[in-house]
Amino acid sequence: MKTTIRWLSCAFFVGWISVSAFAVSAGLSAGFDPTGLWLLGAVTEVPAMEFLDIRAQVGFATQSIEGLMLATLSVLPHWLVPPVDPFLGLGIGVAMTPPPFSTGFVVEGSAGVRIVPADSVSLFAQVRYLMRYSAGVWSTGPVYEGGIVINF
Repeated sequence: MKTTIRWLSCAFFVGWISVSAFAVSAGLSAGFDPTGLWLLGAVTEVPAMEFLDIRAQVGFATQSIEGLMLATLSVLPHWLVPPVDPFLGLGIGVAMTPPPFSTGFVVEGSAGVRIVPADSVSLFAQVRYLMRYSAGVWSTGPVYEGGIVINF
């Protein structure tokens, strides 16, 4: 039941961002960090300028920290050299967890590449370095992710 509620919340958040910002892509992601935490999520992107995108991303932990939801909004400068599109990013967000864990503010930096095999599909791989502030303590670490995005 908790998993169903998480995925419905994720779908609602990404759908809301997509509709309100007129997103031109939406997709799914999967990632892990070196501590063994796996994140499954959804992603949507909106072009702001020719070489600048805005990405909203939501992820849920599948184990370890029960109920962790990570929601971020990032700015991604990119350099399209078909079929490859490398990017860097900087974003902010929130890591929300139920008690006994604490909810915290997140700052992230990312670097990755999109592969565009067709106009309607993009594959991406990225490394996100997350800095989380909660309960008066900063915690940091990378998350390695990949995913697929459908372009509308």
